[in-house]
Amino acid sequence: MKYLHRRKLFFLHVPKCAGMSLRSALTIPGETDFGPLADDLGLSPEEAERVTERGNGFDHPVLGRIHPAHLPLAAIRSELPRTWRALSEARPFAVVRAPRDRFVSALMQRLKEFRDAGAISADDPLVRREASAVCDWLSARDRFTDIEFVHFTRQVDYVDTPDGTRLCTVFPVEDMRALVDWIEAESGLTIEVAHTHSRRQPTRWSKSLQPAARFVGRRLLPRPVKAALHPLWMNSAAFTDAAQSYRDVDFGPDVEAFIADYYAADARLHSEALRRRPTPAATARASVQT
Repeated sequence: MKYLHRRKLFFLHVPKCAGMSLRSALTIPGETDFGPLADDLGLSPEEAERVTERGNGFDHPVLGRIHPAHLPLAAIRSELPRTWRALSEARPFAVVRAPRDRFVSALMQRLKEFRDAGAISADDPLVRREASAVCDWLSARDRFTDIEFVHFTRQVDYVDTPDGTRLCTVFPVEDMRALVDWIEAESGLTIEVAHTHSRRQPTRWSKSLQPAARFVGRRLLPRPVKAALHPLWMNSAAFTDAAQSYRDVDFGPDVEAFIADYYAADARLHSEALRRRPTPAATARASVQT
């Protein structure tokens, strides 16, 4: 999430929906206000910004270990009263994505962050095994905030209250231009969203190089040299945009059926966002009870 108090804008960051690029575009000196979140978490504004932007997690006394940037509306409303009040007084908005593509992207991030998988492609057998394990975990849960699984939360939980009230203006990730235009019309703020966070995966011919490259990067290169070389390596011909291959991955009938069912509301939300391009005059002003 990101709150721009002077502009009365509140960005609800749905995980795996180009949010990093948008949060970067909204990082403007004098605009972002971490005060409400800081009060809710018992931190200074600087500490609240740090735990939100770095994503290392925060141990909340009720919610457990959370990612403060990714909190569904129900969690904000029940446990973060100052943040909920700020949201209620602002114009909240969010970006959504086709749920199956988002699920695959979430799998790739989970494998990197929590399984130390390194650079792998979406058709790796490990991805299919992890998809089955994640679906088993999700099958026993509805709403949750667990940091290890937050990227698999339903998108509707970030824009709708539990009773189904829509609180957000919603944009599809495919039409970021519409979002940029809406922000300018609503608040006078002009931003540019750079698509610099697209996931990359090894090409078929370069997969055999990955173990050696990983060994050199982790064991032989000094940290500053590794940091300088990493973006050059990831943007080389040895890698390609991962999202291009997501729809070619077959998880098997059981997992595919679970994804379709569990994220059915997200699929409807994304389809609606694609059909309707919000304009300032048409923006819904939902009544929010604090």
